[in-house]
Amino acid sequence: MQKLKKLEERIGYRFKDFSLLETAMTHSSYAHERNIQSYERLEFLGDAVLNFTVAVEIFRSHPDKDEHFLTDLKSAYVNRNYLHRLGKKLGLGEILRHSGPKNIRLDQAVEALIGAIYIDGGYLYAKNFIKKFILSKEIKPLKDYKGLIKTVSMKIFNKDVVYKVEKEFGPPHKKMFQITAKIPGEKISATAIGKTKREAEMKTSKILLRKLRYPTPNPQT
Repeated sequence: MQKLKKLEERIGYRFKDFSLLETAMTHSSYAHERNIQSYERLEFLGDAVLNFTVAVEIFRSHPDKDEHFLTDLKSAYVNRNYLHRLGKKLGLGEILRHSGPKNIRLDQAVEALIGAIYIDGGYLYAKNFIKKFILSKEIKPLKDYKGLIKTVSMKIFNKDVVYKVEKEFGPPHKKMFQITAKIPGEKISATAIGKTKREAEMKTSKILLRKLRYPTPNPQT
């Protein structure tokens, strides 16, 4: 209870419904053991609010930039590593209720916190949190090849890219993923291997962009 109160002071927002904050700080491992609600629903909502808010704010603050720059900048602000570092800064690792997992993803807890603030106080308070703790730092755009190939594919073919896991191999703690990306109905595809599905998808997306002869400056895979 005391830790949650300190978190309220840290973020500058006091909950009317304190149970929302408790739920936002409850990992599924802890919730399943006690048959209570975890932060997953709030995380879902917070993710949507975060993506919308970041998109609107950077659109307004960069009137001279094109859609590719805005996509890459948005990717940087909603990136899981960036949000995880914010979670550590806010001390969520010491507050989050969990059982078992040692490496908890604090980015999910940050999104759940945003969702809880939105439900409790409305969009204005959620936006204020995002602007103060996420958008206040100036960061470089992150090249999101997956988002970029989707945009390009929709423009050229009016079709979205489809990703398929072809193979998973390696021990559980060092699993590798082989993924193929295709544009339905078109003779264009790419296959790549990554340590995570996301990494493999990003690699295949980059290959597809090159096959379409689309420029990929400042590569980040």
